[in-house]
Amino acid sequence: MILSARLQTLPEGILKGVFYFDPSDGIYKEHFPGNPVVPGSLIVNAFMEAGKSAGFNGDKLILKGFRFKKFISPGEYAYRIELIQDQMKCRLFETDSNSMETVVTGTIKI
Repeated sequence: MILSARLQTLPEGILKGVFYFDPSDGIYKEHFPGNPVVPGSLIVNAFMEAGKSAGFNGDKLILKGFRFKKFISPGEYAYRIELIQDQMKCRLFETDSNSMETVVTGTIKI
């Protein structure tokens, strides 16, 4: 299950929020048993849902340049989406007490 919590729309066309990939979801039992990893398709889908919730809709979506810099475990991840004309520039961050590391980048175009 994916939840987009604390979605914040900023005036300059930027969305910020948190995706929560529930560790108890059954999908993770088989996606690398013993070392659960969030599938890339779920991450991209989370970005698409966040965009839809902000009114960025379309029937045909084109994914451009999605880069997964490391495997991510289920849990909470901060995200940022820049809405630029017919595109959503997406970034997912892993946070710890000291920093935010970008773990996924990509663009969704309508």
